[in-house]
Amino acid sequence: MEHTRQVFLGDAALATGFRLAGFEVFPDADVAQMERLLEQLTATRAHAFVVIDSRLAESDSHQLADVRREGGRILLTQVPPLTHPEAMHSSVDDRIRQLLGLEGDDT
Repeated sequence: MEHTRQVFLGDAALATGFRLAGFEVFPDADVAQMERLLEQLTATRAHAFVVIDSRLAESDSHQLADVRREGGRILLTQVPPLTHPEAMHSSVDDRIRQLLGLEGDDT
């Protein structure tokens, strides 16, 4: 069976919990670090479960966009800030709003 890497990139306040759960962690990772990791995972065709914080998820990263389009080997999810969990906003939210015709509606 293929080994699946478990990786967390983001807020250091969340990193400890992910480390305890057996994840490789990159505390306070920036967009450049995320892009290097995603590029490496893509190039090596590795299987991975990657958790990123909302700040990284909302970046304009080309590697992130490529991974989202590809699907399959790299499962990507995001977590909200520890101090503001209600601030969670994902790309799925945007797509649902678009499908329901709610684009631009702040309700």
